[in-house]
Parts: sequence; structure tokens; C-alpha cells
Amino acid sequence: GWRSLALITPDSFYLLRFAYFGAFIGPWAFLVTWEGGNPKWAPSARRWRHVARNFGLFLLAVFVADGIVSLGLFGIGDRLNIVPHGLLTPLGLPIWGLVIAGVFATDFVGYWFHRLSHRWRWLWLIHSVHHSDQHLDASTAVREHPVEMIFDVALLAGTLMALGVPLWVEGLRAAFLNPQAMAQHANIAYPRWVERTFGWLLVTPAMHRVHHSPDVRETDTNFGIMFSFWDRIFGTYRAPDPAGRSGFGLERLRDERWQTFPGMLLTPLAARAIPTL
Repeated sequence: GWRSLALITPDSFYLLRFAYFGAFIGPWAFLVTWEGGNPKWAPSARRWRHVARNFGLFLLAVFVADGIVSLGLFGIGDRLNIVPHGLLTPLGLPIWGLVIAGVFATDFVGYWFHRLSHRWRWLWLIHSVHHSDQHLDASTAVREHPVEMIFDVALLAGTLMALGVPLWVEGLRAAFLNPQAMAQHANIAYPRWVERTFGWLLVTPAMHRVHHSPDVRETDTNFGIMFSFWDRIFGTYRAPDPAGRSGFGLERLRDERWQTFPGMLLTPLAARAIPTL
């Protein structure tokens, strides 16, 4: 669910950049305070160490995927204002049309890449770093291996460029998606109206918690990133248990060594000897 920073950094996008950071700091501060006062399930015994580890991995991923790969090697930051020639160019769509097309297209691609990350062994080893968190909270949203973030940035940027949509559209999408991703993982008992009101369109916390189940029959469902209808359209939707869920993570990656910062970073290599995660 988390989207990285690489696509929204030039000086000409002060407002969008402010919205991006505001959409991160504000919701996270709100959710982490809520988690501390009234958690839905028992948090990690060392909650702040757990949060620090997840954010440490995130900062490294941002440095590698954004600082080195996206901005350094691909020069994405210099291309944000450019409307590339792509598949949608002949249609002559207004900018609002390109924005809508870009948001739906990147979410569609993200859904299928997420499915592939559960099917292809080498992608699953990388993605399992996110799923190995057995203490879901708002920080789990940013628990992403640097290699996975590189794939995310390249795939999303490539989708927008192929369509002829300016890259800053992903920054706009991220400003809405990142708070949603944190809310999906947060250790919070939301009011029931949240699911009833938003579940027809958006991936809700209860829906996404099914995806973090230790049971592979549930883990391999509910792949949606922002919109919930992809799972319904392609037959991967699984309704949340009305009684709720409190068990998360991967059975083979529960030991402490998989939860440390080096352990998370090396999981794609170290877990290769485990036949089934």
C-alpha cells in the first residue's frame, strides 16, 4: 500500500509536496495516538522498537528507491512537468481526464503486481518482508523492502509514461493513498459505519486485515491497493469475518531474527531455504 516519494519532489510542486508530507505526518500522528490509547489487539511488547524498525527499513528504501534509482539514475524529478506522448495522447483528454485515467490505471497495475508478488516465488520472498509483521499497526504500511519499492516506482512511473500521463499524478494519488494505507494496517477498532460507507469503493481496514492472515487461503485474497472493486471483478475478494481478526504474519517468519532490521533486509535471501512461507 505505501507509495514512495520519488514522483513528487521538484520545487515547482510546493503545494503537492506539502500535501504529501501533510498526508503522512498528520494521519500517522493521529493513528499512532489512537493505537496507544485504545488498541484493537495486543500490540508488540516493545511497541516503539517495532515502529522504529519498520520506519528504519522505510527510510532505507526511500534512500535507495527514490534518491538513487528514481532521481539519480532515471531523472524522474526532472520529468514531472512533462506530459509525455503515450497511448492516451490521440484522445486529447483534458488534464482532469488524464488524472482520472492515471489514478485508475496505476491502481489496476498495482493490483496485478500485488497478485504476482504472491504467485512468483522470487517476488514473494521480497514481499514477505511486509507480511512477516505479526503486530500490525500504522507503521506496517511503510514496512517495504527497498527492492520492492524500486519495482513499485519503476512500474508506476512506466505506466503513467506509457499512457501519456504526467508523473506528478502519482504524487497526487499518493497524497490520498498513503493515509488510507496507514489506516488499513492500524491497530484500531473502527466504527462499523466505516466498512458500510466505504467498502463498496475503497479497500477498508477489515478487508485488508484478511490479506494479512497467516492462513494462505486468506493471504492470497484482497489484493486491492486503493480500490476494492478489482478484487470483486477478478474473483479474489474475501469478505471480512464479522467477529474481526487478531492473528497476523507468516508462520515461518515469526522468530525474532526475522523482525530485526538486518533480518528484514536479508529475508529475501535467508528465507530461500524455507519451502513454504
